[in-house]
Amino acid sequence: MKFIFIVLLISLNINFAYGSKNHNSDNREFYDNRTKFIKSYIEDLKKKKKLNNKFKGSVVETVWGKIYTRLGTDTQANIDKAALADCEKDGGVDCLVRFRSLKKNPKYNRYARYYSSKNSLKVLDEFFPSKKVYSTNGIDILIATKDFKNKKNFICTKSTSNFRDELNVLRKEIELYPVSFLKNSGLKYVMICEKISDNGVVPVGVAPGHFDQSPGVFYINISEVNSFKKKEKVGIIKHVFHHEFYHVIDTALTKIYLDDEWNKLNKQNYSDELLIDRNVIDNTVKGYISKYARNNSAEDKAELFSFMISQHKKFKKTLANDEILLKKSKLMIKRLKGISKEIDKNFWKKLN
Repeated sequence: MKFIFIVLLISLNINFAYGSKNHNSDNREFYDNRTKFIKSYIEDLKKKKKLNNKFKGSVVETVWGKIYTRLGTDTQANIDKAALADCEKDGGVDCLVRFRSLKKNPKYNRYARYYSSKNSLKVLDEFFPSKKVYSTNGIDILIATKDFKNKKNFICTKSTSNFRDELNVLRKEIELYPVSFLKNSGLKYVMICEKISDNGVVPVGVAPGHFDQSPGVFYINISEVNSFKKKEKVGIIKHVFHHEFYHVIDTALTKIYLDDEWNKLNKQNYSDELLIDRNVIDNTVKGYISKYARNNSAEDKAELFSFMISQHKKFKKTLANDEILLKKSKLMIKRLKGISKEIDKNFWKKLN
């Protein structure tokens, strides 16, 4: 029997993105284009299924975001193989099936994985020399054992300083969360680096990732932490960890930047210029917990979450005078409960 295959091919460029520095317009355009393409694939497949219910489809993507689709009347397995072959023939890196017909592939993920035999963490198809130094609540804490630079110019240098104080703070912050929440959140590892650089930008901590699913790694920059005064260090570590942790969570919950449910709550648009501050509540513009939150929806959510956890009492006082922020908090709590029912009243009471 002769089978008909309709081939669609699209290439999207993806940057190794960090929640700490991305701004609104470029990301919005990228996510808009990606969403339009997926919708087009879905509409096309639905039309063909009406004509012939044996029509199936497959969407394959590379680690850096190229997408390959196949439609046809062959078996699902063969259509998946054909789409994978298109990807591999084109030189795609780490080709995986993301959608099988109209359903998400349950086996798809971009999570990092530690290989003890190699003493390395595999992150987005690259091996990162590292060593486990601690584990708590299912999260492994690693140190970089060699200088690492990936293909997108992200640098994490070998850990050489005493990191015990930072490790102790991170351990306590991780242990605030129920194990069930951590398991479903997407966070898998914490990597301690001596220095971090992302194309010349030097952050205190970052959670870099695939465009809409995090590999689940939070990186902390020990040298940058040590540049702060002793009294500031703990607060800085807490804020950055929870902020970046939410970027990881967000990839499991929404489309990050294309979060219409969240954006509809705003009465004032996000800033056209990059706004910077340092773990300080600034509610001068209603609906936003800080200046940095006013950059885009991803930073808005990450900032709100971080203050909800790391400065809970101050956060609650701010809510009393901001109806928009209250609505955002309720929406966030609802979403967090969807990850784990243990994010309940008792969880928030412990933060008081």
